[in-house]
Amino acid sequence: MAINDLQHLLKDYYPFTLLTDFQLQEMADKATLSTFSKNEFIFHEDQSVEEIDLYFLVSGLAKNILHQTNGKQLSLRYYYPGDIIGLMVMFTSGELNFSVQALEDSIVFKLNKRHFFDMMTRNNDFSKVIWGSIGERTKSLYDEMKNKTSYEDEENVQLLKTRVKGLMDSPIFIHPETTMENAAFVLKEKGVSGLVVSNNASKMQGVLTFREILHYITENSNRNRVKDWMDQTPYTVEADAFAFEALSFIKNKAIEFIPVIYNEKIIGTLSSRSFLNLQDSSYLDLTYNVKNSYSLDSLLMEGPLVNTTLHSFVQNLVDKESYAYEVVEVITNHNDNLHRQIIKLTENEMKSEGYGSPPINYCFIIMGSQARHEQGFRTDQDNGMILNDYEHLPNRTAIDEYFKLFTKKVNHHLSESGFPECAGGIMAKENKWRRSLTGWKNEIDVWKKELDAEEIQNFTMFYDFRPIYGDFSLAEIIREFLTDKATRSKTLQQLLMKDAIRYKIPAHPFGIMNLKQKNKIINVKKTGLTQIIYSTRINAIKYGIHEVSTVKRLDALKKLHAMHPRDVENAKTALHYLHFYRLQQNLAELTNNEPVTNEVNVFELSKEDRLKIKEALQVAHRMQQITKISFNRNRVV
Repeated sequence: MAINDLQHLLKDYYPFTLLTDFQLQEMADKATLSTFSKNEFIFHEDQSVEEIDLYFLVSGLAKNILHQTNGKQLSLRYYYPGDIIGLMVMFTSGELNFSVQALEDSIVFKLNKRHFFDMMTRNNDFSKVIWGSIGERTKSLYDEMKNKTSYEDEENVQLLKTRVKGLMDSPIFIHPETTMENAAFVLKEKGVSGLVVSNNASKMQGVLTFREILHYITENSNRNRVKDWMDQTPYTVEADAFAFEALSFIKNKAIEFIPVIYNEKIIGTLSSRSFLNLQDSSYLDLTYNVKNSYSLDSLLMEGPLVNTTLHSFVQNLVDKESYAYEVVEVITNHNDNLHRQIIKLTENEMKSEGYGSPPINYCFIIMGSQARHEQGFRTDQDNGMILNDYEHLPNRTAIDEYFKLFTKKVNHHLSESGFPECAGGIMAKENKWRRSLTGWKNEIDVWKKELDAEEIQNFTMFYDFRPIYGDFSLAEIIREFLTDKATRSKTLQQLLMKDAIRYKIPAHPFGIMNLKQKNKIINVKKTGLTQIIYSTRINAIKYGIHEVSTVKRLDALKKLHAMHPRDVENAKTALHYLHFYRLQQNLAELTNNEPVTNEVNVFELSKEDRLKIKEALQVAHRMQQITKISFNRNRVV
């Protein structure tokens, strides 16, 4: 990499865009190129302030380290490609109490500090932005070090936020050959409402509750083993499910005992006592009504656009200022349940029409916002199907015909239930989005080698897939294959970066978000959400993260130390604001029987709300800039 490349980089990176060509050339002429290996200090607290210059990070990752008097180190921020390292130091005097360390092999241009300061005195616009940046950094450091207060949500909001795994009790196992008398003694001694029947304390064979004990006593049978009386098909719930999902069945089905499953193993149990601290609510009927609809017609009133109970639930959560990215997860969860029930009923429809059961295993997958758990009230279908390999079978033509008809029916029924068909044709009924396991692997290889503008959109859509029904192991195989290919392909990542910067955040020359468009309308999906989602996805690909949800990807990046915890929290806060104002707008549109959109009229918001949405856009803008400078760096390095 040559010094001439620095001028090329700076010319496309704010705030250096405020400099003249002559000033850019002058800055590049006085810069030097340096490299730092992983874990090497770019500068250390032991150095004097005079020894330290400014560093423009071209590639790699670095963090600052605050050395506290108790000997414990604290990192307050990360530096990403395009960041200027040392601004705070340049305007301080006395002893330096923090260091900056490279977390990856890094390339930097060392900018002459005195010349940089001189440039600020000669270019007023450039100076304003630099001083503003220092002010923002000072404020953010203060906010980071403040003690944060916490508060408890009201009970009905807690019902949303609480996951099953946070309420469950430890399971008590009993062997299937145990006598019923001994089982009754265990129930009484342990003071529990049920036991999990298993011969290996892991895989469940059934459950035994006082109901089965009563049946045994009243029938006066000679059969006295647990295996003879246990419930072999109990209702179960996943550990990550929301509390209200399980509670809805306890309320409506009078179920006293529910095993909790994680990775097909029993890890806990729920009973009605598990929910004593949670408020009963009519909203619990949401899950129950969907899962107990036995006709396609009955599901029509459960759709997100017409389900007034769902609207009231979401309105209540919005009013209580719940995290909006959790609220949209609730909407997505409701839509997931609708999809699953529609698929089940469609299978029954195929049987009743004489087509029989599915001839091979399949996995129905969803993509886009639904896969990321980020849906609003109105969203098009984005789905597909992974079929078990069948090309070698003699009835492969019949299999093709079965799933062609089956997926056509599923997409049609989804459309009737409030999920319009995708204008771009990303639906399981299309051959392109319905493939065998090997077929998907071949398509991924094609995408990797021959991506054009249209295919890159298809790839980004597919990358955010999530299994929703069927054989999830098929999806797991494809996820492993897809993640491995994408992580290894720098060319693919480059194309994804280029695609990610297509949507711009409106901004004034001095970096202030421009919210005063002529129509005063902002599309929060295209302006804000997209930039955060795309930037997070690219980093997830880079680091081989399997998570699909943007929030979970951010948390994974934090865990891998690829993003600073404060940057992750800023991104999550921005997601909260953007989802919150869209939900607020959607609820008003639904109340007024208006079309549901992604558009928010900024000047109908309060001054405080406008400030929040501006902060969210600033976070999105910064994340896009990091992606952009990484793209430019790859182009010239």
